[in-house]
Amino acid sequence: MSFKENPAAFMASATLVVGAVAAVSICYIKALTANRFASVMRELSVFNEQVHYDTAAFLSGIPVYLKKIRVVDFAYTISHGGTNIKKELSCANPFITKSCDDGDLMVSFSMVPSFRSGGLKAFYELMLEHIFLIIRQDVLMKIRTVNDTLTNVLKVQVFVQHDIKNIAQFIQTSYYNLQNLKDEADELRYVRYLKESYSPLMLKANKIINTLNLKPSDKPPAMMNIKIEAVLEQLISLYHLKCDVKGTGSVYANEGTIFLIFDNLVKNLYDKYLEEELELSIEIIDGDGMIRVCAFDSGSHIKDVDKIFEPFYSTKNGGSGIGLFQIRAHVIKLGGTVTARNVENGVIFEITIPKSNVHAA
Repeated sequence: MSFKENPAAFMASATLVVGAVAAVSICYIKALTANRFASVMRELSVFNEQVHYDTAAFLSGIPVYLKKIRVVDFAYTISHGGTNIKKELSCANPFITKSCDDGDLMVSFSMVPSFRSGGLKAFYELMLEHIFLIIRQDVLMKIRTVNDTLTNVLKVQVFVQHDIKNIAQFIQTSYYNLQNLKDEADELRYVRYLKESYSPLMLKANKIINTLNLKPSDKPPAMMNIKIEAVLEQLISLYHLKCDVKGTGSVYANEGTIFLIFDNLVKNLYDKYLEEELELSIEIIDGDGMIRVCAFDSGSHIKDVDKIFEPFYSTKNGGSGIGLFQIRAHVIKLGGTVTARNVENGVIFEITIPKSNVHAA
């Protein structure tokens, strides 16, 4: 069919062909645009990871990526805790913006595309949403990290203060007793008491010094044969607990490490003893190459017993969540194991430590 034979039909056919080509071209252009915007979104996410989710570094680096989608300018405002970070627009062109203010944190981001036709508006709005969410999540992550760090530092401080308080109270008691010694017999009894108290208190002092000393020592820890029952009896006496210790067993390890493990165990029993009426018992089992210590209390079951050895997790009001974590860390370093389980009439903590400690650092 030619134009001369049927002009109207020819024009109609030509119009359909042109329309089809135009439609295909439009779809192709939109597909290319969608791919370009999706690629920039992926690049922004990767870049945010590369700068370790640092909001300031992310904002300083995004102009390179925004130019790829013809964004000529952008602005932002971040406000939290009296601190404001802000960049204003340098031109008066129409812009799109996204903001959120929940009282404690306000985040706003705006950008100016070089052109915003109807077909591109949705793409720019999607890009705006993507960048806004990255910024807000980065800021919230940093706020949470700072808050968690401050909380954990305070818990460590409380943990150290507890041992410092014990030593300070011992000094106060010693001063009072020295002032009230009446005769030589009192002096002899008091000297015996000091000798009995010296070892656990000295180890507590060493624990405080080691906690505060951030510089690692080049010297290997001193190793010796340690009677577990003697350590437990000293600690039980120090905490004034009513607890029977059955069995005997020795390990070859660092005295400070063994004391720290069982001091945290006995202190955990002591804290529970203050809150509940309960019976306590500890059994030492000398097995094949291992010493097993089972501590039983007849108190209430532990909620989320599988989590109690995690750092800073505590079921006690005002608990630091450090003591049981330290037990596990040191026991594992010695090549042993530690578990806790709820039983019908109470709770059992079980610690196993190799007799000849070949795993110690």
